[in-house]
Amino acid sequence: MQESMQKTSTAYAVSDANVHAQLADLIVRKCSADDATRRGLCMLNARRFDDAIASFNDARGLGASEEQLRTLLGAACLGNGDYATAATEFTVASDDEVSPQINAIRAAHALWSADRPDEAVITLRRAIKRNPEHAELHFQLGTFLASCDQLEEAELRLTQALSIDRNHVDAHVSLALTCGVRLDPKQAVNLLRHAQSLRPNDARIASLLTHAVRAATQQGHAVSVRATVEGSSRVLPDRWIEQIAAIVERDPDFVDAFLSLPPGSVNTRVYENLLRTLEQALQHSPEHAELHYHCGRVLDRLDRPLEAIEQNEQAIELNPNCVRAFIELGKLYQQTNRKADATSRLEQAVRAGADYADVHFLLGNLYRDQGQVLKAKEAYRSALALNKRYEKAKHALSALPK
Repeated sequence: MQESMQKTSTAYAVSDANVHAQLADLIVRKCSADDATRRGLCMLNARRFDDAIASFNDARGLGASEEQLRTLLGAACLGNGDYATAATEFTVASDDEVSPQINAIRAAHALWSADRPDEAVITLRRAIKRNPEHAELHFQLGTFLASCDQLEEAELRLTQALSIDRNHVDAHVSLALTCGVRLDPKQAVNLLRHAQSLRPNDARIASLLTHAVRAATQQGHAVSVRATVEGSSRVLPDRWIEQIAAIVERDPDFVDAFLSLPPGSVNTRVYENLLRTLEQALQHSPEHAELHYHCGRVLDRLDRPLEAIEQNEQAIELNPNCVRAFIELGKLYQQTNRKADATSRLEQAVRAGADYADVHFLLGNLYRDQGQVLKAKEAYRSALALNKRYEKAKHALSALPK
């Protein structure tokens, strides 16, 4: 029984690790997609249409949707034992309030997929009779009618949806597409411009706006381009940052899912959001040494070495046996040309249990650079005793004076 429980526990751990890796990958892609969209919007505002479209296609190719993030975040919260938050992420809307309308829309889509478009349209018409002020029902009916080439009524339905909900983004987009069909790109630009201002990081809307502006310009219309470009680096909402912080607080090594990636392959915005997450976690657990250590690592990736040193020093102050913080400090002090401090911290790392070949090799380099040849030889030999194939240590040892 105990063995069975251990296997089950291991299976859950693997599952959680897999969810964390997927969540990290999706956040990286989301940040990259956001940057590609911002770049495309700048190109659009500069009327460089081809470059704008290329950037938007790059963003869409990354395939990082908020729905995916919500699903993975819910799974991560579930693995973290935070069932209430997981339920919130998995819940799309309040069933009590919208269930009849949502059911009608689902039924209409099912009928459409079953190649019964007339019944799908009838289903939505009946739902609108019961609730004529429901913008989403008018939008869905307008979209279906447009697909049936009934453009005149489709436009009326989409216009009705917007009169009920001025900020219904998808209705703006669908109405703009009908304008495109009847060769009225100028009106399409107006609709898409408003949609883009409501959803500035949507690459599809930005791409459609670019095509509409180019078409209107080719028709001789003087169209001004004022696409909204978000200036904030906060890709993830504060609510999600708090939830990811709860995961990090319980499992600080979740950060490794990001930091294990090569530095050049990760967008700076990823690290900025990751730093926000760690800072949020530290507000709840300021005495958590591992959180300070990981915070230091992220600050180092953001090229803020002095702050990184401060966080790692805080880590070893809270936990004098935090070996990873000692090693990180050795590297940081070496980067900032403080060789004596680097040497001291790596020696402490070895005494704390970091009897690793690469640590001895780093110590050997520091001893060598400070003219301590005998200590350098000893350190390189210790590295080779642990790893006989350590070529760098072999070359460094042979290069020292006899």
